[in-house]
Amino acid sequence: MRSWIDHAGEIVRDPSPSVITQLVAAAQPFWLDIEDPTDEIIDQLATSLGLHPVAVENAKQFGQPAKLQVYRNGALIVGFGLDAQLHEPVEVHCYCTTGYLITLRRVPSPALDALRQAGSVHPQPEGDPIRALHPVISSLYTQFSALYLRLDQRLDELEQRVLREPNDEELAEITAIRHRAAMSRRILTPGRNFAARLPLVQSLPGATSETRAYAEDIYDELQQAVGDLTAIEERCAGLLALHASLASKHLAVVSRRLAAVATIFLPISFLAGFWGQNFNVLTGSIEKGWSAFLVLGVGLSTACVVVAVVMLTRRRWN
Repeated sequence: MRSWIDHAGEIVRDPSPSVITQLVAAAQPFWLDIEDPTDEIIDQLATSLGLHPVAVENAKQFGQPAKLQVYRNGALIVGFGLDAQLHEPVEVHCYCTTGYLITLRRVPSPALDALRQAGSVHPQPEGDPIRALHPVISSLYTQFSALYLRLDQRLDELEQRVLREPNDEELAEITAIRHRAAMSRRILTPGRNFAARLPLVQSLPGATSETRAYAEDIYDELQQAVGDLTAIEERCAGLLALHASLASKHLAVVSRRLAAVATIFLPISFLAGFWGQNFNVLTGSIEKGWSAFLVLGVGLSTACVVVAVVMLTRRRWN
């Protein structure tokens, strides 16, 4: 477990419970971030800060969709960022109340680390908790916009490759991108009930006339993230349809060419079979020599080929 606490711009790594207790007793605002917290640590925080029991239970359970829960003295928001390597969703539990902001996560979050280094989060005594939480949620969902741009650019490249020569490699990658976008969208979509809970947000201690504006901005960013992921899914579906259409067209062209070749050789096969019969009336009526071979053998076969090619060309079977 790794943790740090930021109070008045001073960073303390792996703070002891006594440090948190002292800050709470002195009413000094802080931002506490804990990576991979244990249930015991969360229970200690609940005792020190007087967190709501339901909020404590929700904070212990990871694997939740995006959501907002409002309690008597604070709000719990389950948000998502992206990890630095795999760009997979990173679940972050954010509990905010007057003067205190707590973020809990199981894995590293580059967005929170960058936000701490920039010093953009400043909880204030008796301050608006949603205003303090706004830069945290905004930094998390901004990463999805960057992911959308990266995936959209990659789909541009795949589209050009599919138009040149579709193969199974592009098909597999497009399907993987679509699966990633769908998984992320399913995680984020439940958070769109944020708008329905705005009246409860207004009832939080420290809420001001600006609280609604910050809450609506968070909702808009979540809507944008869901919309971007939906657009990626729709584009993947379009590329998959294009891939199938081009593959079918290529198969149709090959089949048509094979049919044309078979049509050309069909009369030749008939002639070869007819003149190859060992009937006396046939074998005894043809004079021997090159003239008979060139006229009846080569000439008839060539004439069949020419006639078949002319007919196929007129019918545009080329």
